[in-house]
Amino acid sequence: MVLYSTRKEFLTMLFNFKLLFRVIYRSLFNSRGTHARLTPKRICVLLIIAVLYSVMEITSWIGFFLDNILFAGYRRQAVRQPVFIIGPPRSGTTFMQRLLALDEARFTSMKFWEIFFAPSITQKKFFMALGRLDDLCGSPLYRLVQVLETRIFKALSNFHHVSLFEVDEDGTILLHIFSSATAFCVLPFVEELWPYFDFDQEVATEHRARIMGFYKRCVQNHLYVFGPDKIFLSKNPMFSTMIQSLDEVFPDAKFIYLARTPFETVPSTISLVSYYFKTLMNPLEPYPFLDLQLELLNRYYSYPLIKFAALPPSRHQIISYTMLVEQPQQIAAELYARFGIELRPAYKQVLQNEQEKARRYKSKHAYSLEKFGLTAERIVKQYEPIFERFGFDRQP
Repeated sequence: MVLYSTRKEFLTMLFNFKLLFRVIYRSLFNSRGTHARLTPKRICVLLIIAVLYSVMEITSWIGFFLDNILFAGYRRQAVRQPVFIIGPPRSGTTFMQRLLALDEARFTSMKFWEIFFAPSITQKKFFMALGRLDDLCGSPLYRLVQVLETRIFKALSNFHHVSLFEVDEDGTILLHIFSSATAFCVLPFVEELWPYFDFDQEVATEHRARIMGFYKRCVQNHLYVFGPDKIFLSKNPMFSTMIQSLDEVFPDAKFIYLARTPFETVPSTISLVSYYFKTLMNPLEPYPFLDLQLELLNRYYSYPLIKFAALPPSRHQIISYTMLVEQPQQIAAELYARFGIELRPAYKQVLQNEQEKARRYKSKHAYSLEKFGLTAERIVKQYEPIFERFGFDRQP
């Protein structure tokens, strides 16, 4: 039996070894004077990640091989009207995804464990069987994992609640072919990874087709296991520069864009990126790549709005972050109406409960531009079209 039915399908699954080898070489032999310089801490981090990533990829590609033998039906799995939540980082995309994901009869999303450790159907089936066995034994493994992840993700959860069992950014699944800007947080070489930040504009057409072919297969794998008739729900700020590519692969896809003032997204994003750098390396300055982050945020804000102009209104919805956190029930109802989705009674009750939680919620975050050497004037000037488009207050 052959692994792939056509040469074209084989090409869509090729791993980006060239990029991987280039960044490994730079990490080991050309990192002096960069944020990723080889300190003892950095060497330990690279060794740990190298081992984990190698094991992760070996098992994943064995799983992909077995899928073609054991679960060949995934090829016929339809992906109908998937929903992609986009917008700049720290704009409420996670809250939006987890609100919609509560409608379990309608939507299905990838969870953290699946994105990193089970992109293939074979792996999903294995871990699900392991979970059932664990349940029969009183869930000792599940409890152990919860304790470990609480400790490992404790600091990160101050920015973004992380759990192996929570839905998360499925765009990270592209790390399995080493074709994702997410790698920048570990291997911060702008010249090498820049195309993946500005995906539609910078990645060559054939390369985009390969990447999107792999991503579609991963979505099909997920639906094949977790709900062939459900709507796939995705969330990833980096998909904001991939609207055209997503539209080509999923021509009936729908997009949700979260709009939040730059006075909040900018410092929150810089804080999160700084946390990653301080955890995984010894950066030369407290807030690395500040100008790059400001430029990328501008693209994540602006590019979707340009592409939406060519889409019918029924395929996209812009949502105010403020309205989302204050009136989630109303926002969800309006969204369902726009996308032609029936709002079922059971989910209406869930929304009512979320509305009550929203009224009691008090944010723990305080945003300060001065902390990063930024001024309100600079932010307004750099994001002038965004302030104008959404009518954001020009004072922090």
